[in-house]
Amino acid sequence: LRTIIKEEKARLHENRMLQLQLVDEIVDLLIERGAVRQDPQLGYDDDLYQDALDYVRDAIVPTLTDLAARGAYDRK
Repeated sequence: LRTIIKEEKARLHENRMLQLQLVDEIVDLLIERGAVRQDPQLGYDDDLYQDALDYVRDAIVPTLTDLAARGAYDRK
């Protein structure tokens, strides 16, 4: 049981690290496209992540929702 718990914790930690890496990649893309601005002196701070979250929530999610409602997922 201890071995299973240890393995599960390691798997969860690995998944969490992959999620954080994905978030940073998305934020990098938003910076590159000018959707959010990064202060070079601050690096990746809470404000940068909040700006990215706001952009995704306010601009990307509604667009994806609209596309899905119009059946865009059926196009190939």
